[in-house]
Amino acid sequence: MKLTKTLKADVLVIGAGAAGLRAALAAAEAGSQVIVTNKGPVAKSGITLTAAGGMQAPFHPEDSSEQYFQDTVKCGYGLGDKALAKILADGACASVLDAERYGARFVRGADGNFSLGQFPGQSKPRNLFVKGGGIGLVAALAQACRKNENIIIVDDFFVTGLVKANSSGATRIAGAVGLNLKTGELTLIQATAVVMATGGCQWLWEVNDCPTDATGDGVVYAYRAGADLVDMEMVLFYPSVIVWPPSIKGAFVHYEFLAADVLDGNVYDKDGNAVLPKPLPVRDEAMRLMQQAISAGRGGPHGGLWWYVGDSPKGLAAVRTKLDIAQYNYIKSHGVDPSTAKIEVAPGAHYLMGGIHIAEQCQTTLQGLFATPECAGNFDGANRLAGSGITATQVFGARAGLYAHQWAAANQIADADTGSLEQETWRVARRIGKSQPAASNVRELRDRLRAAVQLYAGVNRDQAGLNRLAEIACEVQAAADSEQASEVTNYNLQLVDLLQLDVMCEVAQVVAGSALLRQESRGHHFRTDFPQQNDDNWLQHTLAIRTENGPRFSTKPVL
Repeated sequence: MKLTKTLKADVLVIGAGAAGLRAALAAAEAGSQVIVTNKGPVAKSGITLTAAGGMQAPFHPEDSSEQYFQDTVKCGYGLGDKALAKILADGACASVLDAERYGARFVRGADGNFSLGQFPGQSKPRNLFVKGGGIGLVAALAQACRKNENIIIVDDFFVTGLVKANSSGATRIAGAVGLNLKTGELTLIQATAVVMATGGCQWLWEVNDCPTDATGDGVVYAYRAGADLVDMEMVLFYPSVIVWPPSIKGAFVHYEFLAADVLDGNVYDKDGNAVLPKPLPVRDEAMRLMQQAISAGRGGPHGGLWWYVGDSPKGLAAVRTKLDIAQYNYIKSHGVDPSTAKIEVAPGAHYLMGGIHIAEQCQTTLQGLFATPECAGNFDGANRLAGSGITATQVFGARAGLYAHQWAAANQIADADTGSLEQETWRVARRIGKSQPAASNVRELRDRLRAAVQLYAGVNRDQAGLNRLAEIACEVQAAADSEQASEVTNYNLQLVDLLQLDVMCEVAQVVAGSALLRQESRGHHFRTDFPQQNDDNWLQHTLAIRTENGPRFSTKPVL
């Protein structure tokens, strides 16, 4: 397989979820010519579509950006960089108003003000509800991008890796190589600046609430190019991901809705005992309490506990009114009434809090490469406040796009380094074979990796298990190395699966190594062999850097 096409832009945005689309709008409105790629159909694929809680912003008259900042730092157990947390808090309200300007709609009260909910960890009511959830937000942003003459959207385009510039000195990124799934063309997109906005890696865990394309591509592409990764052990496990019935497995029900002032339900064990205290704890505390109950044998036949609001003192009518939103209508469409059914749930991978290390302008440690949450890290810390995920896509998405534009305006487009380009095209081409492969081999290898990640890097972790995970990731990677995809022109999904499996193996190694390095428990990282939080030694970030001999791990101060 050879390169057959070249595209050029001032700014390339990889990923068309809420963060990528907001970055594209910011860069284009500032004057850059922008190309946005997405490995599936835009507004019909990606992690943002699964978001159902809304955004967090301090619109309440007794709230403030300073209080939001303090809540973020506290909830993150002091591990988030304060400058980035301050940027998030200070930009939250403006990001909501921008989203409205682009066509997103929010729930408002009879007085015309935003309807605000108070979720665990928020000192004041701060959660706004987007009509249509993540789907509604992405649809509005996508429509705004399509109306902007400076933006070209290329969907069904699977980026395979970054390409370095032909320049001396510090490493600079010159663009990316990708496979146009519609045509089969291997394409080079040259760009003066690149924004990585590809989301997280939650699908590595067997229990998760994310789509199958959440495989960590962008994180690994930056890592392969030489960017620092930060706090990759910090994956948020949402307390109430559905594990049964199978028709809705992988969706989630809000544990926040169990609060006394919302629906006043609970999560129950097999004997009918309530598992969560009131007021509800923050997410990491809730998921640990639930995991403890499951590990103690108090769970159900499918490894979960029962989320139930059918006994709510609010009454059935009030419960059904509250649950009349997209997330729960989806559940009802699959034959389960969430207002009366006992739904088996367990903690599942929900959000990557680590990722590509960024500074205040969303710049990475590589020149010309910018990144935005969720694939960017080091501001949430060890836990994330409910509602901050979508807010971060808008605050940092806009910021990444603006500063990518400024970089592009101040620099010339660079030629791709021949060696870097050849290496990337070879890495894809070597996966193509003329014989029909055994597709089951790839599935079996992937299943083995995901089972190991779930078992050894789930809610509970220890040294022996993490070492075993690193070994299994290397074993799977070695076994997959000889696998090839058939020579298919259009929508070569076998090739995509193979390339994504390579990515997943590298992510698993970095998660295992980062978790091994952090010899303490903090937030969503719980080491059974180091069960205490250790501020004396571990109030610092973990870093992972790729070398010829594999990942190298170190630490970095929290700023």
